[in-house]
Amino acid sequence: MFVVDQFSDPVMAHLVRRVADRPKLAAAIGDIDVDPDERAALPDTAFAWPEKRAFPVHSREHAMLSCAYREGVADVPAYVDRALKEACEVYRIDEGLYTRPKVAAAPIPADDYLLPDIRRLRVVDAEGVKVAEERLRNEGQKLSVPHRALASRRLVEKAAFFGVNVRPEIHKMAGMVVTSRQPLVDWLEARREAAPIEHKDGYQKLANTVKHMPTELRDRTAQVKLAEAIEELDALAGLDRFYGKKLPDPLMTVFNTAKVAGAGVTLAGRFVPMDRVASYPTTFYSDVLGPDIVREASDSSGQMDHHRLAAVLETLPVDMQRMLSSQMR
Repeated sequence: MFVVDQFSDPVMAHLVRRVADRPKLAAAIGDIDVDPDERAALPDTAFAWPEKRAFPVHSREHAMLSCAYREGVADVPAYVDRALKEACEVYRIDEGLYTRPKVAAAPIPADDYLLPDIRRLRVVDAEGVKVAEERLRNEGQKLSVPHRALASRRLVEKAAFFGVNVRPEIHKMAGMVVTSRQPLVDWLEARREAAPIEHKDGYQKLANTVKHMPTELRDRTAQVKLAEAIEELDALAGLDRFYGKKLPDPLMTVFNTAKVAGAGVTLAGRFVPMDRVASYPTTFYSDVLGPDIVREASDSSGQMDHHRLAAVLETLPVDMQRMLSSQMR
């Protein structure tokens, strides 16, 4: 086995690699000159590895270099390392020169997690999608309603990115399906019947509110708020112990169909699909809402972006939403 050391590394290429990430060591050996002809004049005892005439230790400078060249060489006898260690002690060479600075591991991007704020449920590949899906199905009830809805929605997005299908149940938990009003009312009234007397009124008030909502509710923000309200009532009434048995949990109660809501915008309680939003010309929105709204929803080229428009419309006051909705036939 050929061993490379300072006498057989004429352009110091091996040494450069060894000191690249250790500036203190590089500075300490930077002024050392090696004369290749010196090797022939040295006795075997001048080398830590006499049989190979490798790793000279006859001077402080050579001992420093030899310790660097020794690194990474396989099948080195133990007595060679002992000789190098003794040389370092004799010449008082600081072992800290050979220490590599610790580099902190790069933090895991928050976006890798389905719940970035608490860094839970990491998904970075197709296998991770399926693992997270099972955890949400089996352990999702341990999460708050907003967290479970957020994790499920992000899981659907990651599943699409990695080309993986997830169960319809995940779409429901993600709040990506339509709420059918009547089944929701029925489950609220069923809860009222099962609840202790002091909580019956709460369920009835909530049921009465739902009765005035659209037949099909597609406003995800409103849907999640409903689920949160039901979760709070269920906890107070002690009905949460029946989840998955006699009673669907709040998310399943609200997101109670298999009909995917799709893209669109909710205007004063009325859901308008994105294709309907895009079917109206720029002049329509300018006439109804004013040119400022059109400018806000336009891209850098001045063209109206309908997805940007949808985001703007949902921030409008209810009276303006109602006026626009009445004009969209």
